[in-house]
Amino acid sequence: MVRKGLKKDMPSAYTVLDRFNWTAEEMSDVMLQVNDGTDPKKAARKWIKDNPDKVKKWTDGVKKVNGDKIKLTYVAWDSEIASTNVVAEVLSDIGYKPTIQAMEIQPMWASIATGAADGMVAAWLPNTSGVYYKDYKKRC
Repeated sequence: MVRKGLKKDMPSAYTVLDRFNWTAEEMSDVMLQVNDGTDPKKAARKWIKDNPDKVKKWTDGVKKVNGDKIKLTYVAWDSEIASTNVVAEVLSDIGYKPTIQAMEIQPMWASIATGAADGMVAAWLPNTSGVYYKDYKKRC
């Protein structure tokens, strides 16, 4: 989920966020490293290094940028820590300066809807966040 206007304002970031997907097994590689005490950013960086073909699917043909700031939000669940850190590092590799911020689930959705944040990869649809999607979908 991204804020309105992101596709126009940051087309490269939008493309990466739109293409981002990975399996539970891929996600668990990062999650288990973090659970064993590895810094999430370092675990994400290792996963990216070990999975260049997957990352290429997200970034193929994406134009590099030069230090554009982007803010991602997430819920501090193991899966979302892993996903958000991987996406942030991939965005960094194409020239963005990402910041990530953990928050509770409802404020996460509100941050995207109000433009306080640019995007998230923690939607958890249709069940966990279904009510928030219904509330905010016209503003995201």
